Amino acid sequence: MIIAVGSLKASPGATTLALALADRWPTDAGDPLLVEADPAGGDLGARFGLLAGGRGLVTLAAAGRRGGGQRSAEEHAHQLPGGLAVIPAPAGAEQASHVLGELDGGGWSLLWSAARAGGRTVIVDCGRLDPRSPAGPALRAADVLLLVARARDDELAHLAARMHVVQGWGVPAWYVVVVAQPYRSPDYRVREIARVLGSRVLGPVPYDTTAAEVLVGRRQTRTGISRSKLGRTVAGMADYLAATVPVAAATPALGAGSAGFDDRAALPPTRTVRR
Repeated sequence: MIIAVGSLKASPGATTLALALADRWPTDAGDPLLVEADPAGGDLGARFGLLAGGRGLVTLAAAGRRGGGQRSAEEHAHQLPGGLAVIPAPAGAEQASHVLGELDGGGWSLLWSAARAGGRTVIVDCGRLDPRSPAGPALRAADVLLLVARARDDELAHLAARMHVVQGWGVPAWYVVVVAQPYRSPDYRVREIARVLGSRVLGPVPYDTTAAEVLVGRRQTRTGISRSKLGRTVAGMADYLAATVPVAAATPALGAGSAGFDDRAALPPTRTVRR
């Protein structure tokens, strides 16, 4: 499965969601591979000291240009302290955009092979979503698109204005992931969004700065994010995607109504014990 994660406006937490989703992916669904594909530049290399490791998007693009052969995308990944495999992007926007463009030479194919032939879940952090972006191939290849938006008037207005564009991208399954705002009820604006989008709405994802700091290496805990509000919420989301999308990559049409309580999507209980 290929999951593209991004936003239409601002920086609502797409990287945090992508990290959390990979961290909480069900163990019986295999180990995911997280790919930084934000044209604005990657963050994980600097945060975890990976830039000197000689592996990442740069080496993946080079392998693609050489034809790849029997080499796999996993050979260009680093292991984060918790064991998560990640292919980091260069930190600078100019270099990141250039390298993403070079993936057209075969690097993208190596990633899609890991998902299609290798059966691995590939989660791609695309940053700001635009089909004209050098990360556009990830959008076109995705089985699932997660559009991250904060429960704020400006971001929701932008989402509403571009909804016809999102539908035109032709991604088999897409969802709007609503991120809760500080000092607001977790359900703030979620109900009215769900009245329009029905079961395409996932969330709300809690505003949890402590768990976010754990994910990016700024804080250490013995249990990671597994017991946090963010971890528990995203675990349910991961279970839902792993259980439903491979069977039928489709969701109800707009206006079909919500499948869950309080006009939110119903997420099944956690199915597995995670690492």
